Amino acid sequence: MTLHESDKVEFKESFDRQVVVTAGAFANTRGGTIFIGITDHGNVVGTLIGTESLKEWANTISQSTEPRLIPEIEEISREGKPVVAIYIKENPLKPVSVRGSCYRRVGSSNRAMQPHEIAEMHLQSTGSSWDLTPAPKTTLADLDLTKVADYIKKANETGRRNIAPAESPQTVLEKIGLVQDSKPTWAATLLFGKDPQRFLSQATMHCGLFDADETSVLDDRMVMGTILEQVNDAIEFIRKNIRVAFVMTGEPERKQVWDYPVEACVKLSSTRSVTATIRSALQLRSVSWRIP
Repeated sequence: MTLHESDKVEFKESFDRQVVVTAGAFANTRGGTIFIGITDHGNVVGTLIGTESLKEWANTISQSTEPRLIPEIEEISREGKPVVAIYIKENPLKPVSVRGSCYRRVGSSNRAMQPHEIAEMHLQSTGSSWDLTPAPKTTLADLDLTKVADYIKKANETGRRNIAPAESPQTVLEKIGLVQDSKPTWAATLLFGKDPQRFLSQATMHCGLFDADETSVLDDRMVMGTILEQVNDAIEFIRKNIRVAFVMTGEPERKQVWDYPVEACVKLSSTRSVTATIRSALQLRSVSWRIP
């Protein structure tokens, strides 16, 4: 039977530093098993196991991680050769660091985590949310109450909320958790801020039109403002640079058919981490999003 590495399985010929890194990555993702004595290609070669080997390996993993991991280790047999299985559970408190660095499992490899990923993972593991964290140095004066009023009107019209006319914008934001102790959260700043980039400069969208070989930039726009404004401006940029056909269907209004489904573009533009700059790359033959 051919063995393969995956998001929950790692092979190593011998115990080394990368085993500890993988243990940390498994703990930060969905857990997994590290097999010592199997090559990266799945060939069983076996491993030498001394009297104290398993205990020493467990101590190395525990002492190199914070919070400390307690792995389960056992000796097993594969194809008649001794192999060690190291079982790592998903840690409830994340992220787990390995000698000061944090990793997560992506497919069959370990990826170093960026600072914003570390912060978001910690908030999620403690039941918090970056979006609902008060934004430092912001005040209610930094919010555009006209935008809040527009939101209230649309929420009532669509039936998503039933907001009384007498309720002030501040009261509404407090009830939905976007203002805490008279201080706007990051979500409030990005949704209703007068100048969101003043407090979060990387919360932008960079749109570009390239030729088919991605060697020449034919059009370019840096989109700023609130999240909704950015999505609308990005869609406008895409519509400007793609073709549309008008199809007669027999209905009173003709049907517009775009080169790319506009609805999918809206979804991709609005599904992202607001702590990172998004780059929308439009080519002559394709459209793609690059999210750091």
